[in-house]
Amino acid sequence: MKKAYRWCILCVIILLTGCGRGTGTQNLHETDAGVLFPSGEAKTYKAETWDAGITPEDHPFSNSFVLTEDMLYYVNRAEGWELCGVALSEQAMSPQRIMRTEDGSIEAVTAVNGAEGEQVLALTGKDGTGAPFLASYTADGNQLWSRSFEDRGEAAWRLVSDDSGHLYILCNERVLLFDQDGVLQGSVSCPGESYIDMCAVPGDSVYVSYRDGQTERPMLARLQYQGCKLEGEQRISGNGSLWAGREGSLLLQNGNEIYACIPQKQETERLLDLAAYDLTGEQLRAVLTTSSGEVVLVSWELLQYDSPVWITRLKEAVEGQLAGDGRRIITWLIVGADVTGEEQMAVLFNRQSKDYKVVVEQVSLDGLTLSADSTQYDLYEGIYMCVNTRLLASKSADLISFINYQDLERYLVKGYLEDLTPYIAGSERIRRENYLEQMLECTSAGDALYSIPPDFCIDTLMGKVSELGAEPGWTVEEFLDWLTLHPDAVTREGMTRERVLEICLKGTLDEYLNRESGRCDFEGEAFRNLLLQIGGLTTDDADHWDDWWEQLEERPALEQGFVSTFAHCCSWESMYGEPLVYKGYPSRDGTPCNYYKGGGLAILSRSACKEGAYAFWEFYLLERPKVPFNYYTDREAFADSMFQAADEQWAYTEDGKMRYRRLSEAGPQSAEDDGLEWISAMNEEQRDKQLAMLEHVQADSLENQAIRNIIQEEASAYFAGVKNLEDTCRVIQSRVGLFLAERLEPLY
Repeated sequence: MKKAYRWCILCVIILLTGCGRGTGTQNLHETDAGVLFPSGEAKTYKAETWDAGITPEDHPFSNSFVLTEDMLYYVNRAEGWELCGVALSEQAMSPQRIMRTEDGSIEAVTAVNGAEGEQVLALTGKDGTGAPFLASYTADGNQLWSRSFEDRGEAAWRLVSDDSGHLYILCNERVLLFDQDGVLQGSVSCPGESYIDMCAVPGDSVYVSYRDGQTERPMLARLQYQGCKLEGEQRISGNGSLWAGREGSLLLQNGNEIYACIPQKQETERLLDLAAYDLTGEQLRAVLTTSSGEVVLVSWELLQYDSPVWITRLKEAVEGQLAGDGRRIITWLIVGADVTGEEQMAVLFNRQSKDYKVVVEQVSLDGLTLSADSTQYDLYEGIYMCVNTRLLASKSADLISFINYQDLERYLVKGYLEDLTPYIAGSERIRRENYLEQMLECTSAGDALYSIPPDFCIDTLMGKVSELGAEPGWTVEEFLDWLTLHPDAVTREGMTRERVLEICLKGTLDEYLNRESGRCDFEGEAFRNLLLQIGGLTTDDADHWDDWWEQLEERPALEQGFVSTFAHCCSWESMYGEPLVYKGYPSRDGTPCNYYKGGGLAILSRSACKEGAYAFWEFYLLERPKVPFNYYTDREAFADSMFQAADEQWAYTEDGKMRYRRLSEAGPQSAEDDGLEWISAMNEEQRDKQLAMLEHVQADSLENQAIRNIIQEEASAYFAGVKNLEDTCRVIQSRVGLFLAERLEPLY
């Protein structure tokens, strides 16, 4: 089982690495010997965007797009492998199949000028035996010639042709060079870590980008066909993606911006900003230039399988020709360094909205990097202060994202958030009863509702059944007895006494508090005995983030699990090597104590366009991509996700290939399936464990977290032998009492 899981992880890594090729971003690199991007305004274009009509089942396999006059060709993987074409002048027409192969694969395509000036298509891929081939076809799919050649088992990422008809195949570590008849002439090995991209520009110039072996930064070089070598190496900014521009220029991508440059002259100009055309750099698959100077953008969300392929045709506008589109601007405030997913949601909304346009704005995190002498809690406090500063600006934002519902409490208590109840009451698509009430309680105050998290996860303690027993739940005494019997027990975070105290308090804090009166009892016998018992434990204080799986095989382990998908149980049990139990945090009577974790989107009360903010809020909640097997707040989506997990199985063939099947679609087992070990993404026992865990989930308020932080901070001195028990309890009593007195009115 472990072997199967490792194969699964490896395949996912390979898939993501391949699919993400050329889509990451790099910082600008200051160097005298490279192509740098100057500042300045991008050109202005009139944009026309449409869905290319490519169905979710027939996605392009690679970034190999070729434009010839009015036809856009691409490689498509359906049940077999196809070369398809889309006519740009006939937007309503479905893609045309040019050719199809039942055996083997097509990896890349390019266009070549034929002997009489006609357009010819060149293809490369693998035949039915796995041997590589290079072939030539007419535009209507008739084969002209096909050649096989030797390789090292590498896949072809790109195929291009220069003005002389020479063909170049880009692999990870080599570029293969062929003459006009498809005969291999030689190869050029990558001088760095690996090749990134390749592009042919008019004038018999072919350029490649690659990652430097030491810095991993992108480099640019020109391929010399005669002599099979590279020349003119120089560092470039951006991610290494290359396309052909006008008049022999080379197009380079840097995040959301496209630059046109002439490498020999090191002249660069800003061509366009993708954000101005409702696009993001991560969605871009190709930038193609027509003979008339139009720019054609092909965009597709590679890892979102129900995403359409969009084509955007840009015509350069004359000065003063374009005015604003009249849509109201909605500002979406986000904390965090990576806003890729949010930007993509804004793009999708902007494409369908005629009245509003959402603009993503990040909160600056300058100076808030986590240092060795600071805590994660301090970092969150600093982020919160940055958000407050931005929200108090004279022109506030319209929407705000929060990572977890505890952050919503911070904004709510200051009156920053808008009650969604009146908007939902007038909606034709949102019904409160369609969502899990437990999660809505986390984002509600009285009758007011401030957000609906799209999905959630559950915070629990878990471990091997052989070590913790099969029954979920335990009392504090049972938990501490287990630690006494297992002094070598480990957690990833480190089994410190402070950590043990936090675990004990997560399910029992209310035993020491009276929230209505604002009183607490941390000097009584119960709490004193708790500190005494924890202080007498032998614990492993080291964290085990780097060697966790080795620790699992040697020592008793207790893991804080954030369970967010129905497939977690299967994958964890595969790694643990035996069934696991969701034990939960200890409580007074032994009932499992688990916590929700979930973030979402809220409307700011200072929004100047609340109807537009709600339009996007509703779109975000309903249209946000759903990853298979996740826990969803929507009841129907939750049930469907659970069904999908129970329905899907996978297995490995003898040659290491992964096969999938759905139980609901599988007939009697065929002969070719004999001997395969089919593994379910979730079996009935695993499903029941997760549903039982859901029955004992509650909200962990920001107030509870703050009180636990106070207790842990003061108890740390006692555990270290710096303070005695009496002084420790007295200070905790004083500090928590003062905290409660300031909050006699609850946050909710």
